[in-house]
Amino acid sequence: MTIGESVSGHVAAGFSFLSARPRNPARRQWKENDMIRLALLSGVVAVTLTLQAAPMPAFAEEPHFFRDIRPNHWVWNGADPLTTQSILARVAEAGAGAEHPDLTGAGGATVWTDEFARVGDQIRALAEEQEALGLTGAAAALYMRASANYTLAKYPLIDPSPAEAAAFEASLETLHRAHELRGFDVEPVSVTFQNGEADGHVLLPRRDAPAGGWPLVIASNGIDVNQGEFFAFAEDVASRGIAFLMYDIAGTGTNAEFPLGPDYEELPVALAATLAATDRFDADRIAIMGVSFGGNAAVKLAHTRPDLFAASVNVCGPLHSAFQVPEDQLDSVGLMYRLALYDRTGIDGGTDPARFLAHMRGFSLIDQGVIVPGETVTEVPILSVNARNDYVAPAFDMELANNSTVDGTLIYSGTDDQCPQDRFAVMPQVADWLEQRLSLNKN
Repeated sequence: MTIGESVSGHVAAGFSFLSARPRNPARRQWKENDMIRLALLSGVVAVTLTLQAAPMPAFAEEPHFFRDIRPNHWVWNGADPLTTQSILARVAEAGAGAEHPDLTGAGGATVWTDEFARVGDQIRALAEEQEALGLTGAAAALYMRASANYTLAKYPLIDPSPAEAAAFEASLETLHRAHELRGFDVEPVSVTFQNGEADGHVLLPRRDAPAGGWPLVIASNGIDVNQGEFFAFAEDVASRGIAFLMYDIAGTGTNAEFPLGPDYEELPVALAATLAATDRFDADRIAIMGVSFGGNAAVKLAHTRPDLFAASVNVCGPLHSAFQVPEDQLDSVGLMYRLALYDRTGIDGGTDPARFLAHMRGFSLIDQGVIVPGETVTEVPILSVNARNDYVAPAFDMELANNSTVDGTLIYSGTDDQCPQDRFAVMPQVADWLEQRLSLNKN
C-alpha cells in the first residue's frame, strides 16, 4: 500500500515545500564568510526539496552507535543530512575502539553533543544576523535549523549533562523564535500535577480567535523525542486555525519529575482540563495526539475520556505487543531505549528486570481492560499512522486502535521501521484530518 492510502476512511494528501528565499540586499555587509553563508542559506531549500523526492539511506550501519540513527526523522525536522553524516563519521573516529563511540568525549560532554551543539551555535548566529537585517523569513528558517541541531545534541536526554541540558534549552528557545518570526504567538502553559508543576507550550493561530474559542490539539512525542520536535507540523496545524499545545510525557524533558507509569495519560488530561476551563479554547473541540509512546495515551483517552477529547491521533503508538517482552528477551530491546525507559520509569531493569517488565506490562491497553478486542468501541474518531512491520507497534496494535472506534482511519507509510518513514507526506495528512474532525461544520 502506498503513502497516503488508508485502510479505512480517506485522508486527502497534502505536501508542503519551502519556497525560495529573496536575495539579501545587504550582502555587501557580509565580510569574509559571505560565500559560506549564502551556501548555507540556499541549502535549506535545495536539500529539503531533494529529500522530499528521494528516499533517505541510513546514515550509519555501525552496530556500536548507542543512539538510534533516525535520518528521516532528523531531516524532516530540518537537520542537514550531509552535515549529520560528517558528524557521525567524526564521532565514530573519536570513539574508535570504544563500546559506544558516541558516548566518548572530554570535558564532561560527549563528542556527539559537542559536534551538534557547535553546528547549532553557528546556525543560530547566522539567524541572528539575518534577523538584525530585517530578513525575518530567512532568520526563521535558520532558527528552525539551529533548533534541529540542538535537538540532536541533547538526544536522547538521559540523565543529561550540563551541555545536554543547555542544548535542550537552546532547542526550545530557537524553535520558539522561529515560530514568532513567522507570526505565531508561543505561550508557556503550566498546571498543578501530582504535587508538582507540569508544563508545555502552546502555539496560537495567526488570526483572531473564533466565537467559542480556539479548537485545540494537545500533543506529545515519546520517551526519546521532546515537546519541541513537532517543528513545522505545529505551524501547519496552527495555520489552519487550531491551537497546538506540545508537552513532554511523564518522566521526560521538562516533565521528568513525574515517573512514567500506566496512568501517565493523566498529565495531558490535566493540561486539557485547565485550558478547556478558559474562554480562549473551545472545550468541545479538543483533540489528543501522541507519537510513539505518546500514542498509547492518545488511544486510551479516546476510550476513557470521550467527554474531554473529540478526536485522537495515534502515530506509531505501542498499545499492547511491545509490553509483552519476556524476561529472557529484555536484552533484545535496544540499549538506548532500555536506559531511557529505566530513566523515565525510575525502575532499573538492569538490576530488577522482573519488576521493570511487570511495570511495563501495565501499559497494555488490553491488560488494563481499556480495549477488549472485538468488543470495545468508542465514538471518538481515531487516526492511526505507522510504517508496516513496525517492530514496536506492529499491525496488531494499529488494527486494535482502528477497530476500537466507529470512525477509524489507518494509514501506512513505508515499511520495516518504527514510525512512518515519509513525514513530509504523512504529517500534512494528519493536519488535514485534525482540521476536518475539529471543524465547526463537522458531521
